[in-house]
Amino acid sequence: MEKPLATRRIAWIDNCKALAISLVALGHLQTVYLVNEVIFAFVLPVFFFLSGYTFSSSANMPFGSMLRKKYRTLLIPYFGFSLILFAFWFFVRRNFGLSGHAADTSVTDALLQILYGVNSEVFVTPLWFLTCLFVVEVFFWLLHRLRIKTAIAAVVLGLFVVGLYYWTLMDIRHFPHAFWNVDQACFFLFFFSAGFVAYGRNFVERACCSKRRSCTIAAVAVGVFALAFWTRDNSSATWMYLLMQALMCNGGLVVFVALVYLIPRNRILDFLGRNTLTVFALHMMVQAVLIGATVSVFHMDVAYLHSSLWICVLLTLITLVILVPAILFINRFLPWLTGRRIVKQ
Repeated sequence: MEKPLATRRIAWIDNCKALAISLVALGHLQTVYLVNEVIFAFVLPVFFFLSGYTFSSSANMPFGSMLRKKYRTLLIPYFGFSLILFAFWFFVRRNFGLSGHAADTSVTDALLQILYGVNSEVFVTPLWFLTCLFVVEVFFWLLHRLRIKTAIAAVVLGLFVVGLYYWTLMDIRHFPHAFWNVDQACFFLFFFSAGFVAYGRNFVERACCSKRRSCTIAAVAVGVFALAFWTRDNSSATWMYLLMQALMCNGGLVVFVALVYLIPRNRILDFLGRNTLTVFALHMMVQAVLIGATVSVFHMDVAYLHSSLWICVLLTLITLVILVPAILFINRFLPWLTGRRIVKQ
């Protein structure tokens, strides 16, 4: 009997997770406009797509069982890693490196930010994904109960339009974050749903069944992405900007999956793919230390460091290497921190 997808390791999924989290780490370091726009146009949709692709077993669980599973795999890691980052902020960051509002944040405000579960300039930044994914998965489970495909599609597309407007223009128009990222969940629900449908129809495997087909799909998607990127940055109409942003997100997702599908299984990507959550939670803490050390030792200007792509790539690789001992320690002694069950000896 074939194992459920959630208990099997699939090479292309682990490869996608490993490379995507590496790009997230790089994106949080560098400030090169083109690189930043390209990375964050598709890297988060990739994670939600993969989460939807592996959601089939949870989708058919009773609601209570599904909630308990998501509490273990998403909420316990969220609050557990938040406490680690809180300690780092309390003892290190608020005393070194932070300025302005971030440095003046009180302990009470910091703890409230954890409960609010959104992107924070203080220390919760990488963990908002977990609360957002929890909202997406619970809502999709409820939506899946409708059993009417047209109704589900209408709700998903309607929320996508609303979420696209909010997510794309949030920084430009200074929209506030909603509790547990409900606003962004409206946007990412689309990619989660796409992943769920792709799994049910075996779409990725059929579309990328040969190198030629994968390369052709990737080439077409690159063209769509490039055209949409150029049109977006040269358009003054809001509706055109949003439409092109949507094409970039979807085109980038297709390019990434199609190309990564060609990469054979290897031990490095397999290891990172299995331990994405730890890297996701802790990479910015390690980067903060590396940046401080680099600036202190080499007397490098911080702005130059962030604008130098090769330095940021090097620091990203160092970050991943430094996190290996942390990953091994957590897997051995604190598996619950990453949502894994404790295996009794």
